[in-house]
Amino acid sequence: MTAATDKALGASRPWALAAAIACALAVPATVGAAPTEVQLRIEGSGATIFEGPVTTDGHEVTTPSSGTHKCDGTNNGANPQPGPTPTAALDDGAKLGSYTWDGTWFEGFQDFLVDRVGPDSATSSQVWGQYVNSQPSQTGGCQEIVAAGDEVLWAYDAFSKTHVLRLAAPDTAQTGQAFEVAVTDGQDGSPVAGASVAGSLTDANGRATVAFGDAGIYTLKADRADSVRSNGVRLCVDPPGADPCSSGDTSAPAVTVDAPAFSSATRSGRFAVSWQGDDGQGGSGVASYDLDVRRLDVQGAPVVPLATATTAVSRVYQGRPGGTYAFRVTARDRAARDSEPVIATTTVPFDDLNPRIRLRRGWETLRRRAAFHGTVTRSKRRGATATLRFTGSQVVLIGRRLRRAGRLAVNIDGRGQVVRLRGRPRHRRVIYRSRAVRSGRHVLRLRALGSRPVELDGVAVLP
Repeated sequence: MTAATDKALGASRPWALAAAIACALAVPATVGAAPTEVQLRIEGSGATIFEGPVTTDGHEVTTPSSGTHKCDGTNNGANPQPGPTPTAALDDGAKLGSYTWDGTWFEGFQDFLVDRVGPDSATSSQVWGQYVNSQPSQTGGCQEIVAAGDEVLWAYDAFSKTHVLRLAAPDTAQTGQAFEVAVTDGQDGSPVAGASVAGSLTDANGRATVAFGDAGIYTLKADRADSVRSNGVRLCVDPPGADPCSSGDTSAPAVTVDAPAFSSATRSGRFAVSWQGDDGQGGSGVASYDLDVRRLDVQGAPVVPLATATTAVSRVYQGRPGGTYAFRVTARDRAARDSEPVIATTTVPFDDLNPRIRLRRGWETLRRRAAFHGTVTRSKRRGATATLRFTGSQVVLIGRRLRRAGRLAVNIDGRGQVVRLRGRPRHRRVIYRSRAVRSGRHVLRLRALGSRPVELDGVAVLP
């Protein structure tokens, strides 16, 4: 990134816009395992819906048809410890890609049946199925744990397919130059005859010869009617003497970024920022990314480079309590064109045991493994108070509701309201969000009303 670009971006619009967005973000699903990068591919009935790296973890998944349920590999007792799963990867890919999905939850099986991905809905005879590294899964998509680098494949009409095609091909060629591709069955490595690649059919050895007369960027896929469509291979075709991938790419890539609104989405407070570049059908493909961070709660804070020209698509980060961090990602394609920078923000709450939160009259600390940093602060005493002096424009209380919870009086600078905390007990949730106030110095006061319990896990301050 050039110095001029840094100066323009570091001073004004993207960072200012991020500060505004930070005040409107909602808390994401609870993360239950360390973030892991997998290769996600979704093959629909007539086209590839998504293909690319995705950073995922075991977490609660919400679908329009069935609401929110855990999906972390421990479903139905399948594994003793949580981890990333094929369905969690499908869900995280939807946050980065241009598709939506839906699934029906089966309580007895403790898993989702995927009903629709993108435009393709399951029927009585054509259903969605998942593969890991081209092998059909033997359990549900929330019960199988995947590892870093695994390929997670979701395929439409999966159970009627004979082969799971795998394509090997070069990524550069010259106009008029013939080159060879190979198609195998990813399940056992055997060659597949009769697969179509760019109009050529593979022979008995799974080989075909392909050539392009026009310069451009092509995505090669192997297809056969009775098989799952293959992985894509991005091919740059240039005239003799031209730099690879330079002649056919005329537009810059785009990038999407995902980060939790609050770091309390994870128990440890360490969270993943993930991103996905897209150079379009006619693009040369994304070559690398630049990742920067800036604190929005500190006036004049510098832009800090975290990664330059990286091929990674995620970064695990842990900020300081009370900080709001804007992460800026720029994608660069193989023709050296940069995307517009995209920003996502994360706020780090003050934990319930942070000395900035002053507790008086009857609070007790409880160890809870699922809580933010492993503890919550609870009171059953009428009149128990907590005070936080903060600089910002809004506060968010992190905690959990209880089935027989009491009420909490929340007051900022003398203006307050009563919050009822009864509800489903789920750790690290937003239990209260204040009205926006003028950015500056303020005092937050909390007071327990009655003898029923109230819990506090953290306080997030938005700039």
